[in-house]
Amino acid sequence: MGNLHDKTVKKLIKEKSSVRHSDGDGLYLMTPKRGDAYWMLRYTTPATKLRREYTIGKVDDWSLADARDEAAKLRLAIKREGVDPVQERKKVNQNPFKTLNDLYADYHQLRQRQIATHEKEKSLYEREVAWRIGKVELDKIRPLDISEILRDIANGYGDKPPRPTISNDVMRMLKRIFDHGIKLDVTQFNPASPFRPKDAGGEEQAANDPMTETEVVEFFTKLRAIPAQFSRENYLACALLIATCTRKMELLAAPWHEFDLPNRVWHLPKNRTKKRRAIDIPLSDAALLWLEELKIRSCGSEWVFPARRISKKARTPHVCENTLNHALKKLFEQNFFSFEKRRVHDLRGTARTRMGKMNIPDNIAQRCLNQIPGNRTDGIYNKDAYFEERKVAHNMLGEWLAPIVNGDEANKIVNFDTVFKSQFSRQ
Repeated sequence: MGNLHDKTVKKLIKEKSSVRHSDGDGLYLMTPKRGDAYWMLRYTTPATKLRREYTIGKVDDWSLADARDEAAKLRLAIKREGVDPVQERKKVNQNPFKTLNDLYADYHQLRQRQIATHEKEKSLYEREVAWRIGKVELDKIRPLDISEILRDIANGYGDKPPRPTISNDVMRMLKRIFDHGIKLDVTQFNPASPFRPKDAGGEEQAANDPMTETEVVEFFTKLRAIPAQFSRENYLACALLIATCTRKMELLAAPWHEFDLPNRVWHLPKNRTKKRRAIDIPLSDAALLWLEELKIRSCGSEWVFPARRISKKARTPHVCENTLNHALKKLFEQNFFSFEKRRVHDLRGTARTRMGKMNIPDNIAQRCLNQIPGNRTDGIYNKDAYFEERKVAHNMLGEWLAPIVNGDEANKIVNFDTVFKSQFSRQ
């Protein structure tokens, strides 16, 4: 037991006969002539052997029992871990990252340099995390908070359906955010680290479901018949995703200054690619014509696909990442096509599969997709961009695709077995 009692504390505060009153083991009741009474712990730092005084809190907020408990915890941390409470408090007060939103703002600056899809990730954070725990202090976020978020997304909440894939994306994002906090020494543990896909949306299978040639013909034929429901811009975007072998937002977020139409090249910079690899994409005759049409349709905009609605609330000046997804999703939900649902990303897989059927060598086809074949050593030492070979490959792809997209399948080239080899036998 200490030297003080609850009644004694009240009496000392009222009388203020002295400034300092010891309870024992370094705990003191401080009753200054001006200001509120408070609890203070005196201790010796393990490293420097200096005497320090640490304010626990006001008597109005801390009872005698609470102050004793807190003093006991602090003494234990000082003895076992060499903690200096005064220095720890200074770190907290100087720390600019109080809440999860504060930490995410710094994390997002880093992600802007690392990935091309940082805006998509930011949108995910704002939609699913910020309104729940964004304003919560970092040290008060617990695994239970993370679990509730992941389960709600996976099972569906409000008017939102179950979204297991999004739940997994949020889980991975939260792990990275808190790992960033640990690196900055602003949080001591990662509350998202114990979670695995089975705790969120479940194990995911790599999705790649390219369309057959018959399905490609049906796809564009039926889309061409509903221009009011599926816009011409969306239609040409689907065609260009196959013709250029690019990812969705590499095309939809493209500014016109990246395109050298007279020389038939798209200079895609590394900061807009997933793997941070710049690539010069040859433009086939078909791709060039579609881009020239989009140039007219963009009405002087600096973007190939400018935002459809002019609004201050628009998140991007170009079409957002969900525009094409939603347009196709509605059609598949209505069983508009005779084949099973496809994603926008499957158009890229369709291009790769078609190049394989055209006997385009795998290493060239992979380069067309801005992928480096072989092992890590190949990627380091083989710097050849294979531009001329890729030019032939894109032209072959365009010759196959143009009649389908333009509605002239009768003039389609049907035999590509020897085209690629014959193109280079003449060089």
